[in-house]
Amino acid sequence: MLHNFAGIQRAGAFVVTLLVILIFLPKDGLFKFEYQVNQPWKHDKLLAPFDFGIKKSPQELEAEKKAIQEGQPLVFFYDQDISNDILSKVERQYSAQLPDTATQCDSSFQSALEIYAGVLNMAIIERSNEAAKNLSPFDELLLYKANRLNPLTYQEAITLQQVLDTIDTVGFIIQDSNCRAIIIDAFKKQIRPNALYNDSLTNKLLMAAMDEVVSIEGKIDKGTTIIDRGDVVNEYRYKVLESLKLEYGERIISDTGFQWSIFGEMGIIAALIGLLILFIYMNQDRLFNDPRPMTLALSLLALSYAFSVLAISSETISIYAIPIGITPLLMRMFYDFRVSIFTFIISTLIVALFVANPLEYMVIQLGAISFATLFQASSTRRSRMLATALIVFIGYSIIYVLINVAQNGQIGNIDSGMFGWFAINSLLCMMVFPLIYIIEKVFGYISETTLLELSDSNQPLLKELAIKAPGTFQHSLQVANLCEKVAVAIGGNTVLLRTAAMYHDVGKMNEPQFFIENQLPDNNPHDDLEPEESATIIINHVLKGIDLCREHRIPFDIIQFIQTHHGTSTVRFFLKKAKEKAEQKGESVDEALYSYPGPRPKTKEHAILMMADSVEAASRSLKKFDKESMDKLVDGLIEYQKNEGQFDNAAITLKDINAAKRALKIALHGIYHQRISYD
Repeated sequence: MLHNFAGIQRAGAFVVTLLVILIFLPKDGLFKFEYQVNQPWKHDKLLAPFDFGIKKSPQELEAEKKAIQEGQPLVFFYDQDISNDILSKVERQYSAQLPDTATQCDSSFQSALEIYAGVLNMAIIERSNEAAKNLSPFDELLLYKANRLNPLTYQEAITLQQVLDTIDTVGFIIQDSNCRAIIIDAFKKQIRPNALYNDSLTNKLLMAAMDEVVSIEGKIDKGTTIIDRGDVVNEYRYKVLESLKLEYGERIISDTGFQWSIFGEMGIIAALIGLLILFIYMNQDRLFNDPRPMTLALSLLALSYAFSVLAISSETISIYAIPIGITPLLMRMFYDFRVSIFTFIISTLIVALFVANPLEYMVIQLGAISFATLFQASSTRRSRMLATALIVFIGYSIIYVLINVAQNGQIGNIDSGMFGWFAINSLLCMMVFPLIYIIEKVFGYISETTLLELSDSNQPLLKELAIKAPGTFQHSLQVANLCEKVAVAIGGNTVLLRTAAMYHDVGKMNEPQFFIENQLPDNNPHDDLEPEESATIIINHVLKGIDLCREHRIPFDIIQFIQTHHGTSTVRFFLKKAKEKAEQKGESVDEALYSYPGPRPKTKEHAILMMADSVEAASRSLKKFDKESMDKLVDGLIEYQKNEGQFDNAAITLKDINAAKRALKIALHGIYHQRISYD
């Protein structure tokens, strides 16, 4: 089970990615024609395969609904109970103010009451309501009275002021001044609106009007020519093609249950993801053997797809606002340009299946982001964050403008709003840099940026090594240079190798005097020790180095180099010495006591460090530094390691080993070249 863990994790990442894509899969099927407004039709003559309606665009439907909403009259409900209550209160107030014995005002009051009842019956609109405050004089209203809706304009509706004026006018015909004052006061104190705004009725009418909006504005009969090759896709033809596309998707759903469409789409996507896996397998064997890179690549691909599909289905967010470029920029921080760009190509192809203009989308995305990734590849410094974002914006803008000029033959049709989306995209791409830290913690990766920081000789652990074991520190520097030269010759992560070489012998600082590079002439403490004790001290520098790196939180990828840089080889000098002593006593030697714990190198980089370390250390013991001696040293050491099987688990070929030998020989010749004597 554990042996197949990498394969299980890769398969799991593949399945989870497909599930995420399936969840966010657009509901309409793929349409086999590609077209753009104001561009010529590049396909053969297209005939209507069936009758279908020309559907209004979402923008047209939205505008129509908005116009209905803005033009919907407010409904005011005439309440007869309010009118009766007003009249009743007027009568009570009149009676309260006029003594029972005084009847001279009754006839005038009854006449005024009849006039006032008639005014109330015409309805007094409630104007203090929030909904009515924004009405203009000519806005239409609806008065619901006697189970009928009666239209009238706002200025035609009776106001309170008009009612007050009517009361004053009625008062002029009352001769008795005392009666006039009592009657007018009774009327004015009880006046109030009796036609109130009814939100429920207004909304019901609005919803009914909305429901009557028709999404079809025309019809195309089966066999009708929709467009011919070379015809320009104008606004009308674009609307017809969009209607055909929607109808085609709906018919697929009704005819096939839609599962076959999903099956086809998912098959295409699975094939593209499989192509990505195959590319990594054929070109980056080190990455394929480690399940984490595949998991990261597929995770970024799934997230890019999910956010892109949400933007496609949204009417407010442009697809170009989605920072799909984070995928290659982030991958580039951990792996080489080829893996980064190929992952991005596959991601872009999958998203392009569902965008309106796939060719334009692919050209803009691949052109702009590839250039930004190349720029980022030239330096892994975080200071390039703003410059990378700026290049993303410039790349998008230039390619977009050029495509529009090529399509339209002029610069006037450019949508300036696109530049705003490009700016949002480029700013979001700056999230790459804070995401590096998260990815390193979640996936256990180590980016080139972090590697560069770790390889700085001012790092606490390296500074301590330089003080306590200066000879080992110089040895590490030389090994780093040799590793870099071999990696250039046979391929490999040079930044990772240089950093690992700086830390591979940090365990020697605990007892530096026992290692030859730190010893003074004629002062070897091993002379006073038994071979087994000496071997234990030498071997323990690996274990102590691991402990020190864990204590200083050095990434596990670096610790693996410490574990593997001697593999399972033996401390040959002390083993030979122990065997000589044992032969004299007629005893045997347990070789396990003189063997490093391993494991053997697992990657090409591990093997390179093993070769460079052994060659650099052994070269210090040469008595002659001529070409023949150095070549013999390199050949002998590496052949011994190969024959011991130290490279069996690493992704390194015989061709790579021979190329590594050549690179090491050239490097040694450069280090120990003949110098001019000035004596």
